[in-house]
Amino acid sequence: MSCNRRTFAKSILLSAGSAAFHAGRAADTPPNVLFITADQMRGDCIGTAGHPNVRTPHLDRMAREGMLFRNGFASGPVCVPTRKSCFSGQHPHEHGSLTNDDGDKLPWRGSMLEHFAKRGYRTGWVGKNHTFTGEALENLDYSDIRSREPFRAYNGYVPPHWHSAVYWPEEDCFPHVNTESAIRFIGQAGTDPFFLHVSYFDPHPPYMAPAKYVTRYDPSDLVLRPGIDPSALGNRLDQFAQAMGFQHLGREDLIETMRYYYAQVEWGVDQPVGRLLGALESRGLDGNTIVVVTADHGDFMGDYGMVRKGMFLYDSLLHVPLIWWAPGRIATGIRTDTLAQSSDLFPTLVELTGASHPETASGVSLADTLMQKTSAADREEIFTSAAYSELAPGVLPPDLAPRDKEASPRHTKVLGPTMVPVHRTKMVRSRQWKFILNETERPELYRLSATAPRERENLVDSPEHTVVRRDMERRLQAWWTW
Repeated sequence: MSCNRRTFAKSILLSAGSAAFHAGRAADTPPNVLFITADQMRGDCIGTAGHPNVRTPHLDRMAREGMLFRNGFASGPVCVPTRKSCFSGQHPHEHGSLTNDDGDKLPWRGSMLEHFAKRGYRTGWVGKNHTFTGEALENLDYSDIRSREPFRAYNGYVPPHWHSAVYWPEEDCFPHVNTESAIRFIGQAGTDPFFLHVSYFDPHPPYMAPAKYVTRYDPSDLVLRPGIDPSALGNRLDQFAQAMGFQHLGREDLIETMRYYYAQVEWGVDQPVGRLLGALESRGLDGNTIVVVTADHGDFMGDYGMVRKGMFLYDSLLHVPLIWWAPGRIATGIRTDTLAQSSDLFPTLVELTGASHPETASGVSLADTLMQKTSAADREEIFTSAAYSELAPGVLPPDLAPRDKEASPRHTKVLGPTMVPVHRTKMVRSRQWKFILNETERPELYRLSATAPRERENLVDSPEHTVVRRDMERRLQAWWTW
């Protein structure tokens, strides 16, 4: 990207001003953007959100000084669909990836990266990709992309809930390596604004963290949510749980897995975020940078006696962190119940930095909510689209691991086939209700509340909820018609 192009684009940006900011904010300081994504982090795993165990002092600080969306949701239950939604502003069935194994990676054209590059931003990407084509990434000013650490390799004897202490030196592990790379990019900041995406790998399984973090979580202190049988939700979830072998996952195993998961959140997400905020502050960039932290999807992590993920539209997998931090630019210390999702990030960042809603993005801008404008609309619902394939009967023998220790682990053999996009599924969710349609299963209707946020019992056949079901189904069918 040439200096002439960037200089010209910057002059347009400066002349446009930044009407999306608080009145009185200088229009001649175009803000930087630092967009941070965790991998497989539940939305309730933040201390300030009320989690009883996990330690997230830096994310808590961001929430105190910025805004926490308590109803932030991923656009899909697995990586690729949500990540493409973040950078395209579109729902999965619109951008063409309903599972990880569906559709092409995102092109440069029409994406959030291209948008900011055209406006004169210096663009950078650090960490996991799983979003863009290699050709698209060649347009970046800075890229430092890597796959997962070799020490996380699986074999046939590894159960789905595998956890272990990290045995590499911390300075060689990717939370540190990716953060160092991001800080180098920030340190190169000049007069041009920058857009930097930092994509961390944690707390994605295998659940691994240094022992010094794991020991901070006393097993006797961990809080287990009340058990709910997967069959209470539907046959597909029940069959998946059995095929994964979760019936063998005892209370002690689950608690131990939770310890490592929470340690991963602290070590692999919260501590790096703290270092990035410190880098902005040490360079005097904190007053001119918008920081957003989210995740691509969640993790069952104890819900229904399960861990990991699957092609299901339940809150365990869809509820993700969403924290905005921009000193002097957005409201501070606010915890909002406004419904938000991944496809909203593109239009929100565009409007917060002074441009108009992207024409190709169907997501909703959250800018008015972030600035606590009285005109901010109270969103009624969000939608999600995905796909799945049903498991064949007897997909695996009843033992936990294949007999060949070099074979793929059980969870790979189960999850992989369900990623084939044969059947479609979609969901509409309000604050009180969730309605799901699956092509091969009966519909699902759940009542949700702040005190009981998980799906507990399918009420779709309850006569007293017929009106709710019809209303939710009408909205869902109008959104995406099969």
